[in-house]
Order: sequence, then C-alpha cells, then structure tokens
Amino acid sequence: MRRIAIVTAVVGMLFGGFARPIVAQTAEDEVRAVVDALFDAMRASDSAAVRELFHPEMEKMASSGVRDGVAGVGFGPISGFVEAVGGAEPGALDEKIGPAEIRIDDNLATVFTPYAFHYNGNLSHCGVNVFLIARVGEDWRIVGLADTRRRQGCEEWLK
Repeated sequence: MRRIAIVTAVVGMLFGGFARPIVAQTAEDEVRAVVDALFDAMRASDSAAVRELFHPEMEKMASSGVRDGVAGVGFGPISGFVEAVGGAEPGALDEKIGPAEIRIDDNLATVFTPYAFHYNGNLSHCGVNVFLIARVGEDWRIVGLADTRRRQGCEEWLK
C-alpha cells in the first residue's frame, strides 16, 4: 500500500510539472481570434468560414483609396469578397498583419492593424485594416471593415 502511494506521488510530481493551467480567454483574445480566423479562412479559400465571421446583416465592405487623384471610399457587397475567397486556390490569398491595436467597450470592439497582402506568393498591396467587431450572443462577429491600400513602401510596412 505504501509503495502505491509513493509511486502515485512520484508520477503525480513528474506529470504535474507538465500540466498547464487553464487560462480564461479575455475579450481581447476573442476579438483577435476573429481577425486571425478571417485570414486563416482566406488562406484556406474557405468561403463558408469567412461568411460565418461576418454579421449576417452586414452587406457592405468599405475600402478607401485614391482614384483619378481624388480620395474616396468605395462600397460593395460583402458577398463579392466571400465569393472571391471561395474561388481562389488554397494558399493563393495570404494577408499578413502587424501589431493590432484593439479597443473594446462592452459589446463593441475596434481592431486597427497594418497588413501586407500577397497573392500567389507575390506582394500585391499593403495598408491598414480597420475592423468593427460586435458581440452577438456569445460570439464576436465582424460588422464593419475598411482598409487603405497602397502599392508603394510595403517593404517596411510590417517591421
């Protein structure tokens, strides 16, 4: 009996040292996970996973830029973005992001992060993503998305 107690104690000490404590996810971790999941789904060309991350009533995606020398904002249905992701070869769409500034109040979060977008391994453009993310029930969903886009100066963008 004593031998069993000693063996149990030794095994407990050995394997207990490998156990990691369970850490509750913070709201910031949950919001960041939504952004990371979007880019993972894009890389996988998984349009269903992308669609699931957006609020079901979100219809527009905004993108700012300069056309014909005039600054402006373009709007389009989010469905076009989702379809483009599904139509890409897996691995063709790769958006890398830099440090994210996340702000949360109650059920609303913003994420501001630089990015560099690669298509088929080639740098396409870079800029800043701005996400508006809201808690819907137990989940966080993207309710707004805007980005800037440039083709110059991307080499230093994410450093």
